Order: sequence, then structure tokens, then C-alpha cells
Amino acid sequence: MLGALLGLPLLVWAVSRALPVPAAQAQALQDMRKASRIHLPAQGNAFTAIWLLPYDGVPVDQWEPLLAEDVARHDEAISRQVVDGVVDSVAAERFPRIDGKIRWCRRDAGSCLAEVREHQAAVAAHHAGHEGLHERLAALTAYTHYRSAFTLEPTMPFPQFGLLLERTSAHALAHVRGDSLAALQGVCEDATTARMLMRNSDTLIMAAIGGAWAERSASLFTDILAELPRETVLPALCATAFAPPQVAELDMCQPLRGEFAFQAAAMTAANLEPYQRPFYSEEKTQARAAWLLSRSCSASVQAQLRIDERVQLPAPPPVWDPHCVANLAGCILMGIDAPDYVVYLHRMQDNGAQLRLAANMMWLREQALTAGDDNAMIALMSLPEELRSASRGLRDTPAGDALELERYDARDGQHGRLRAALPLHWRARFTRPLCARPV
Repeated sequence: MLGALLGLPLLVWAVSRALPVPAAQAQALQDMRKASRIHLPAQGNAFTAIWLLPYDGVPVDQWEPLLAEDVARHDEAISRQVVDGVVDSVAAERFPRIDGKIRWCRRDAGSCLAEVREHQAAVAAHHAGHEGLHERLAALTAYTHYRSAFTLEPTMPFPQFGLLLERTSAHALAHVRGDSLAALQGVCEDATTARMLMRNSDTLIMAAIGGAWAERSASLFTDILAELPRETVLPALCATAFAPPQVAELDMCQPLRGEFAFQAAAMTAANLEPYQRPFYSEEKTQARAAWLLSRSCSASVQAQLRIDERVQLPAPPPVWDPHCVANLAGCILMGIDAPDYVVYLHRMQDNGAQLRLAANMMWLREQALTAGDDNAMIALMSLPEELRSASRGLRDTPAGDALELERYDARDGQHGRLRAALPLHWRARFTRPLCARPV
């Protein structure tokens, strides 16, 4: 009897070990691995341009040789098992480097335009000598995708992301000092590049940065628009830069495929203690990760995104199921990571909502006032279907000068509601409060 009891755990372990990967997870793993074998052409890849953003005066014909040197150095560091690997480009030793610290128009700044207006001299001093950087940022609109030249693995280096948002305050300063068209052109360039990163980058972090950049650009765009007369002709690029967001920009499907490659490499490189090895299956853990990371690509989630409904992902598989007995380490690891993905999706939905608000304000700006018009919400009842959210209602601000939406990312409560300033010719026509209606 004692022998049977002692043998029972071993039998349960053996049965668990022999269980095949669940069909849905196996399909997700197959799809993820297939996607990882799709290679986009080097032409149109923004990685090199973003990797070398901090360095002034780098001739274009040296970009690829410098990158190749950086990749070779990193590969060598990996082979020698150097923990930190490559952090900066070799360009840092050969070209002047820009200080990329973001001092103005940070996420917690409230109104970027108001902050810059109050600190014009300091903002101007900060941007002195950054003309080359600003030109390089403007040129990013020519690219179609972002794929790291480094192998997606735990020690891979990342570009200096903060530089992407560096010139936001420069656009605000241009408007404050009277060059509003240059400001709008720059904001629309930034939004164009940001949206490319949202829909076609290879890591979760890059897509998230693209989303934050797009939201900040859209907010500044509507603030500038609210101070310009209706007859001001907008740069042509703005029509596409602030078109309503598409599902492919919000579902993070492509970036999460890259995130899978990143996680799979970490699993392969994992150093397990001898006692952990019987309770870890790399194949089953990768399959579980693939399913978790592919949920936003499902038809049900995409349907929620189309109507701007707060996304609910299918629940992750439980840690305590028969497949996890012999893969306890892998199941616990994936259980720890699983809850965060929906937060990224909610934040991306908020980024998209700010873009939609900008599209709403561009449409409203084109609507002529009539004698009976005294409420922007009445005009917005005629908003085209493609500009509407079926799930979030617009509200006015206490001052009656802007419209607001709730945020889906509850963790962003400290940043308030999403807000867009009303066009100038509508701001003077408030005679009663706006009601909350889905728009």
C-alpha cells in the first residue's frame, strides 16, 4: 500500500508529461513560428534610422556598416556570455551625441502647449543645436515597418526610445512663436511615424511607445487647432496622420508575435537547476506563451476593437491543470505574465481614442455654424459612422471648451480623461452644457 501511494505522484507526473499540447495552444505555436519566418525587406525598415538617431552628422552611406559592426559586437558578446552585451552604437565613439532627455511635454505635464508657453526660453534653449535630430525624426515618415537588426533575445539592445518624442515640445514652441503651419507639419509627421510603430513593429515595447507618441501628438494637434481660425489650411499629411484608427493599429497582433520570439529565446536560454528540469517543458511553455500572446488576434477581440468596446481577453488557462503537473515551472511563469497583456491593449485603445478625437475635431472644424448652432454635440450627431465610437460617450469639460472620453486603462487614472480642445469657432458658441452621448 505504501509503495502504491509513493508511486502515485510519479504516475501522475508521467501521465502529465505524456499529454499532448492542447490543440488551441499547438495551433497558436505553429502560427507564431510561421510568422517568425516571414522576413520583410530591409528597404523600409526604420530600425537603423532609429538606432542611430542620437548621433549627429553620420553620413547615410555609413549607416549600414555601423549597424553591422554593432550587430557583430553583440553576437560576440552573446557567444562570450557577457551579460550586458552592446548598449550603444560604435557611432558614439565617432560622432557627436545628442542629449535626449525629455524635459518638456512629458506624459504627466498636462497641457504640452500651456507648459511650453510658460517656459518658452527654457524650451528654446533645450532644443538649441538639435536641428539635425529634428530632421532625422521628420525623415522617419518614409519607413513602413520596424524590425530590430539584433536577434530577439533577452540581452538584445534597444534604441534610445526617448528621442522619438524629443521634438514634441519644439512643435509647441513653433506654434507659440507664430509658426503654426510648421508646428502642424511636425506634429502630423510624428503621428504618421508613431502609427507605423503601433501597427508594424516587432516588440511590445516599441508598439507601446508608438501608441504613447501618437496620443501625445494627437492631443497637441487639437490644442494647436483650437487656437487657429477655421480658414487656416492644414498640411496635407494631417488628413492621414489623424484618420480614425484601424484595428491593425490597436490589436498589437504583430508586435506580440515579436514578443513571442523574444520570450521563446529566453526559454531556450533558461538555466534551470537540476531539480527544476523534471517540471519544465520548453515546448509546452512556448505553446502556452503563443496562445496567451495570440489572443488579441482572435475574431472576438477584433470585433470588440471595431466598436471600441473595452477589450476582454479570453481567460488564461489555469496553472493547476493536468498539463501543468510536469510543467509546473512553465505554467507558473506564464501565469505571472498573462494578466499584463490586457493592460497594454486597454492603453492602446486609449491611444486610438485620442486619435479618433483628433479626427472628430478636424471634422467639426469643417462644419459651418448656422444661426441656431449653440452646441457642438448637436453638430456631432451628424458625425460620419467611421469617426464614431459605439462604446464611449463624449462629455464636455466644466469650462465648456473641450470634449472628453473615459480612459479604459484604469491604471492611467492619474492622467485624467482623454481630452480634445474644440475648434476655435465652436468654443465661443457654448450656451448650454453638452450631454454625454456615444460618438
